[in-house]
Amino acid sequence: IMLTNAFKLSSKSVARSIVAPSVGVRNFSTYKSSTGLVGLAVDPNGRETLQALADQVLSSVKRIPEEAAYRQSVEKWFSYISKVNTENKEIIDIERAIDLGQIEEVIEMAKAELTLVDYYFDNKGWEIVAEAHKEADAIVEEMADSIFFTSPEARASHQ
Repeated sequence: IMLTNAFKLSSKSVARSIVAPSVGVRNFSTYKSSTGLVGLAVDPNGRETLQALADQVLSSVKRIPEEAAYRQSVEKWFSYISKVNTENKEIIDIERAIDLGQIEEVIEMAKAELTLVDYYFDNKGWEIVAEAHKEADAIVEEMADSIFFTSPEARASHQ
């Protein structure tokens, strides 16, 4: 009995000495220690970072008119990313479902999308696209006699 008690005492003190203090310790909630990509470090909070960025993108893109194809595309993608992120707790599962690379790469894409949303809004990209459509339609009308349309619908609309 004395030996058992001594073992319990010594194992408790060993356990206490092994446990590292929580101050200054990084808690990686990921399965990897490196992305393997130069200049792209592992984000220990990748899931949370991605969710925050997806929310920011979805909020920011609301400034663009609803009928803009760019807004619709961005909302579809980032709603999907947010859904996958919410439904999966493991980063590797999120990466597999999104299928755009590692979560750190998707985070960089989301940051770039935020910049692009601002640029698109500031420059009224939806107006530029609408004008380009009008110009393209005018060119098609001009060249209707010399363009061969493969679909019957397209051919009928230009006769």
